[in-house]
Amino acid sequence: MKRYSIEEVCEQLGISRQGMNVRCRKYGVEKIKEGRRSYLTTQQIKILKGGKTSKTPENDDTERFEGSQTGDERLITRLTEENDYLRKKLDEEGDKVKGSLNVIFQQTERIGKLETENTRLLPYAPPADIMENEVEMEQKQKQEFPNQSWLGKWFGKKG
Repeated sequence: MKRYSIEEVCEQLGISRQGMNVRCRKYGVEKIKEGRRSYLTTQQIKILKGGKTSKTPENDDTERFEGSQTGDERLITRLTEENDYLRKKLDEEGDKVKGSLNVIFQQTERIGKLETENTRLLPYAPPADIMENEVEMEQKQKQEFPNQSWLGKWFGKKG
């Protein structure tokens, strides 16, 4: 029985890793674990795809059923197939939205944690005092004491 890595399965299904995990939980698919790596079999991948997909036949409805069903039965069958197809598409889109929302929620939690950590680390210092460097300090001193001799600068007196 051939096994596929999680990356291969995600690429084959065209979904993200989070989307694949959602589908595994939804359909009750257990991954095969070997050490730190996980694998899926061909049968499990078929389950994750959502079973049979409805494909549009090349023949007309009348040729396909050949009179074995009445017009109403053909219409019901066709609508049922379309309904299954649309449900599958809706599930796929829902998985994508859930994955995106998951990322958004994780990032908003991270932002909140960073904000609280930032306020905890800098509780009383105003932002202007934190980022001053030597050049800014010299400019401030020149503005405060513009005509000062070197001796005055040393002792803090105006000259």
